[in-house]
Amino acid sequence: MFKKLKKTLSLVRQETGKPLHAGEVYHLWETLTSSYNLISLVEIYMMNTEDKELHILLQGISKGTVLTRINRLEKILKEEGFTVPPRPSSKTLQGKPGAGQEVKLDDDEVIRNLAAWGHVLLMHDGRAIGAATRESVRKVFTDIVFDDMKAYSMVVNLGKKRQVFNPPPPATARSNSLNMSEVATIWDELGARHLSIMNLETYLANTNDPELIRVLKIGLKDVVLPQLERLENILKDEGFTVPARPVRRMGQGPPGKVSKIILSDAEVVQILLAAMQVYINLHITSFSVAYREDIRNMFKSFLSTEIEYLQKMMALASQRNAFNNPPVVSSKRG
Repeated sequence: MFKKLKKTLSLVRQETGKPLHAGEVYHLWETLTSSYNLISLVEIYMMNTEDKELHILLQGISKGTVLTRINRLEKILKEEGFTVPPRPSSKTLQGKPGAGQEVKLDDDEVIRNLAAWGHVLLMHDGRAIGAATRESVRKVFTDIVFDDMKAYSMVVNLGKKRQVFNPPPPATARSNSLNMSEVATIWDELGARHLSIMNLETYLANTNDPELIRVLKIGLKDVVLPQLERLENILKDEGFTVPARPVRRMGQGPPGKVSKIILSDAEVVQILLAAMQVYINLHITSFSVAYREDIRNMFKSFLSTEIEYLQKMMALASQRNAFNNPPVVSSKRG
């Protein structure tokens, strides 16, 4: 046991003095503020029930959240020199258990919870778009996600006007600077686009199929590279040095001769469909954590472009019978 403790203390000493990067600050901050919101909701639920067993469960969640999340997260952020937001006032002092009508969310908490639930709905919308192989169904979910984005932006803009959010600290000293979460999110998107370049060019080298090559090139030239350039420019404008782009693989060999292990055309389509689902969810997450409206609008446009490209890939997959759909079910008889 003492050996393990000595090893842990040695690791702590080694890490002392190393500043947290933007991604670490973002996740620490988001986890902390989400924990605050969780406490508020749990205490409201506690005040809405007299069930002793349920009370024990809710009290355990509340105390556990403070001990295992809030205390630890606040300590790390304070040690790094950040001022943490104030903890929410306790709801359990506002009435007797079971007297839920006496315990209410204040206006600021209503806005914060609307934003939190909005994010959950957007993530659900994104998964639904990728799961729908019937075009008419996918169109419904596509319309829903952009309607939900409008509603989410209205909530966020109202919250910003009233200063109800606790956004992560600014990433630089510039006026209207990106905050830590926005920098971390843009950096993640940048890395994802690097992977897209490597993968698309590798897939192009794996196939001789003219139609598949055409769709892959659309993805590379009309989706990935323009988005990558926008991300790079935003970071450069903020004073950050962007990482080098990946080595280009185009022209390193004739199509279909990339290596001894070749993916089939159907496998390439299936991999791309899965990858686009990941990117749709990534764009939605990026949209949800952005406070600056211009950054939200950028990620909204990325999502729109990604869905348009998904439509092309879905059409090709349908032609090639490349879907691995769940079983067909229906309430219709006969």
